Amino acid sequence: MPYFHRQPADEDPAELLDPDNQWSTPWGSPDHGRCDKCGGSGQTDWQCLSCHDQGRSDCPSCQGRVRYVDRCPTCEGSGEITRTRRRGVSAFPTIEGLYRYLAGEDPSRLDDAVIVELEGELSGDEDLDADQGALLVLPQGIVRVHEIDRRLAKALAGDQN
Repeated sequence: MPYFHRQPADEDPAELLDPDNQWSTPWGSPDHGRCDKCGGSGQTDWQCLSCHDQGRSDCPSCQGRVRYVDRCPTCEGSGEITRTRRRGVSAFPTIEGLYRYLAGEDPSRLDDAVIVELEGELSGDEDLDADQGALLVLPQGIVRVHEIDRRLAKALAGDQN
């Protein structure tokens, strides 16, 4: 199964194949303390941006559930963020899910970037944004590098409601 990862355009995608580079951390500086995603409750709403409203039972992120409430991936259910470095490269099971995530959160994340289509295995760790469908992958191969399709990103960012 392919996975899709955002990468700065000036970085060599082959660097993702080095196990020393297969770690994920939050955008910006890592927060610790009370979880801002779940408000300290340990539970949060999940919405798979790859499936959107059409659940697929083979989706490695949501297994077809699409929208549900579950344990918060950021604080791992404790209400407190203590671990922000996770094993694996952050990716989505569909390019559409990645575009929804990037364009919906902060469209500037598409600037000076490419989408790297990866082959690999799930790491077994949980992405900080797993509640949006993000997965952690241990890349084993580069399938293709895609230029950013801003028209598609804009269209997908608008259909998240």
